[in-house]
Amino acid sequence: MSSVAEPSFNNKVVDRFVVAAESSNLEIIIIINKIDLCEENRMKDCADLYRSIGYLVFETSAVTSSGLDELKNLRKNKKNLFIGQSGVGKSSLLNKMYTQLNLQTGKISRQTARGTHTTVTSVMMHVEENTYVIDTPGVREIDPYGIKKEDLGHYFTEFKKYIPGCRFNTCTHMHEPGCAVIEAVEKNKVSMERYDSYLRLLETIEEDIIF
Repeated sequence: MSSVAEPSFNNKVVDRFVVAAESSNLEIIIIINKIDLCEENRMKDCADLYRSIGYLVFETSAVTSSGLDELKNLRKNKKNLFIGQSGVGKSSLLNKMYTQLNLQTGKISRQTARGTHTTVTSVMMHVEENTYVIDTPGVREIDPYGIKKEDLGHYFTEFKKYIPGCRFNTCTHMHEPGCAVIEAVEKNKVSMERYDSYLRLLETIEEDIIF
């Protein structure tokens, strides 16, 4: 496939959503949508990265309905929050899975290559027996709140088995000597892409939060 989906897959943004969900003890499912437009190798690399960490990943398309039946069946009897960047197709997926919803959908802005906001508020909708979905307004960026620098690594799930080996129990896995996480990155046991996401997120955590 040569076409490119917009907005393009951005693992840095995905990792911020994942950290926010991990810190809230939510079940996480990663959906890579618009696979009918995706560059196939890039899509596979992204899916493989998160599956290797242990996350459930769905590759979907509202155009071809690929992956939707399995996703719908898995979400039965649960309350499901759909969140992501503007333009990734959350409302389109929900319309396809639950035809009674008829949610408004939009197009990608030609000027910005970003999605336009069509969902303006978050409302929980009853879609099947004991099954609810929440379609949220698309976001450009997300900053997880209330996390200490020394705790951030606990929300990168692949770090967890290495953290006990760090020399300091307040290790931020950035520059400290004897850091088992840094050693794991250097030995390719932890993805450099994910570690770079971690470092970028570490820089944005506020110093003045009162815990």
